[in-house]
Amino acid sequence: MGGIESLLQGLEEKKFLLDLVLLLSAASIGGWLSSLIKMPKVLGQILLGIILGPTVLGWLNGQNEMIHTMSEIGVIFLMFLAGLETDINELKSSGKGASLIAVGGVIFPLFFGTIIPYVFFKEYLPGGDGHQQLLFALYIGTILTATSVSISVSVLRDMKKLNSKEGVSILGAAIIDDVLGIVLLAVITGMANPSGNGNIIGLIIRIVSFFMLSFIIGVIISKLITSFAMDSAWSERIIVFAIILCFLFAFMAEVFKIAAITGAYVVGVIFSTTPYQRKITNRIQVLAYSLFTPIFFVSIGLKVAITSEILKYWKYAIVVVLIAVFGKIIGCGLGALLSKFKLRQALQIGVGMIARAEVALIIASQGVAAKVITDATFTSIVLLVVISTLVTPPLLKYAFSNEKAQETV
Repeated sequence: MGGIESLLQGLEEKKFLLDLVLLLSAASIGGWLSSLIKMPKVLGQILLGIILGPTVLGWLNGQNEMIHTMSEIGVIFLMFLAGLETDINELKSSGKGASLIAVGGVIFPLFFGTIIPYVFFKEYLPGGDGHQQLLFALYIGTILTATSVSISVSVLRDMKKLNSKEGVSILGAAIIDDVLGIVLLAVITGMANPSGNGNIIGLIIRIVSFFMLSFIIGVIISKLITSFAMDSAWSERIIVFAIILCFLFAFMAEVFKIAAITGAYVVGVIFSTTPYQRKITNRIQVLAYSLFTPIFFVSIGLKVAITSEILKYWKYAIVVVLIAVFGKIIGCGLGALLSKFKLRQALQIGVGMIARAEVALIIASQGVAAKVITDATFTSIVLLVVISTLVTPPLLKYAFSNEKAQETV
């Protein structure tokens, strides 16, 4: 009996290998099925993740540590590649436009995400008095400002639109959106917990410090790498150096209270200015798109748990989803129009900012734990993540459908 138990224990320890087989098979099959109906691969990968996860079959758990770690590496590589393929001159020129897009994408979901629950759905807000309920409604609006650009990045990359003016504007706006959302969350949390107000100024200082430090380090690294471009020994080590710097900046971003993917994107932009840009891109994309990135998109589906709770609050949940989706389309679209984009381009940018994922769920989970939002709101955010994740790829493809693909550099 001891031998059998030992064997079973050994098999359990190696179960992660079977999990990898399921994950990569799901990613491959999902991508293939999507291509059959001329849809982006990520749509099929996310759907297969939902099927394998707790919502349908329950074969895989999105909270599995190994899956979580590999998916984190996947999204970091995805944003690193996005940075590598970014035209730095286009990024500079889109700065003002990206700012307007980001501000519009924060103001509209925040305003309507606060006012509509406060006026029409007070029964789903905690707190006894009107002032307190308004504060909690403001927290809901803050959740709806979050953007998950990773899905849009993958779709735009497949369509060879990542380096287009619209693609660069979406990336720039997403980074600014992330910073605005972090500051806004700190302010709202500080209002709900007055003892924490002193942290807001410190947070803003850390964010500004990160970008200033990134700029200084980026200029130094770019010049050093360019000066050593003819050294063959250095040329062979550049891939490992790029990966090390990518992970280091991702970690630094988290230390400075910014999303890790922002740090990875910044490093990608730094290396895009060096003679090794194409070599690094070719090497990294083989590693990323063969293993880590497909696991990330399948894991998004695994984390979705659609329960009967949605049926209890379906009206409220649908309203929250509509506010979140159209808030981004209208807000970011207006920002794009003010930045001299045409109507069709403004729609493309608005659609590119729709998706919500782990950030919205994390903020919502913190809200439930702090009793700032109710289970009804959390359930609505789960539905928002599911719907926005599934509709973004086909909507983006449709928005760009009549345009000729532009080759990335």
